Amino acid sequence: MWQTIGQERAVAVLSRALSEGRASHAYLFAGPPQVGKATAAIEFAQSLNCCGEDPPCHRCKQCHLIEEGKHPDVELISIGGLCEESGADHRDHSTDGSKEIRICQVRRLKRIASRAPFEGRYRVAIIDPADALNAESSNALLKTLEEPVPSLVLILVTSREEALLPTVRSRCRLVPFNTMPSAAIAKALAETWEVPPDDASLLARLSGGRLGWAVTAWVDETFLPARETVLEDAYRLTAAGRDERFAYANQLALRFSRDRENVFGVLELWQEWWRDVLLVAAGRPETVVNAGNLDRLALMGGKYTVEDIVSFLAALRKTRAYLLDNVNAQLALEVLLLQLPASRKERQLPDAASPAAVRSRD
Repeated sequence: MWQTIGQERAVAVLSRALSEGRASHAYLFAGPPQVGKATAAIEFAQSLNCCGEDPPCHRCKQCHLIEEGKHPDVELISIGGLCEESGADHRDHSTDGSKEIRICQVRRLKRIASRAPFEGRYRVAIIDPADALNAESSNALLKTLEEPVPSLVLILVTSREEALLPTVRSRCRLVPFNTMPSAAIAKALAETWEVPPDDASLLARLSGGRLGWAVTAWVDETFLPARETVLEDAYRLTAAGRDERFAYANQLALRFSRDRENVFGVLELWQEWWRDVLLVAAGRPETVVNAGNLDRLALMGGKYTVEDIVSFLAALRKTRAYLLDNVNAQLALEVLLLQLPASRKERQLPDAASPAAVRSRD
């Protein structure tokens, strides 16, 4: 019995492949972050090796070992982790600040994949996030995809399908994952995690259709306060001077060198915030996500033109793309902070060095 919630189409595709005995050698689980892709990958690995009825049964030895991350035939390849350097020498890249899945990790996978399963029916390799494969490791993986091992199933998990090589994508069976309606998330939170109705409704609205996000926000007491701090920064910096904006950009750049996903999360929240400002400016305040900040959103919606808000939203998207392309993080973030829109009032004030300002002083 599958426990992946809200992804009925994906589960149906995988269940049908199992029941008909035609599992593909490689799958691409693609969709927004925190919608259940990783959970489904584990459950599919369980289903491939399950000894019970209605796989995954979550009760047999195979299911328990996979759930605990102890099954000898199920490998998780992620950023950092074990590889093989110089043959049999093992190295753990999780200790060296690695930001990619390296070719040495894929070489280790290829060696393991060449062996027959030790305990289950299949060897399963879950690569998450697959978009962390660099050019070398992607090309090395391509050889495994082109010459599949009958007893091996590869599962690539990504929130950025477009970042994978087209040749890699074309050799995998695509299984799309989607966001869920807010009502469905609120229901799941109430029934599965026993979240009170008001809290469930709030988390469902803030989640953007991502059940995993809502669950994290519920179980981690620091999550929502940290989120509010980011939104406070987004509001405060519109009135900040250049020095304060540069200091904030420098702080984000330093954080980016240690935790890229954290900074991408900040940019995502900023995008959500400015999208709410746009909705208020367009006369649709009832549709905002951050309804608890409606007073501030209304204030900002009255200060900026729709064109300026749309322009800054585009700048946020471009900055994210630049960071994904590994440009200089501090420079990209400084440019972004300088592009914060000016209010209608600020645009009407003459510049200190402009002819109008000089004449006013005369």
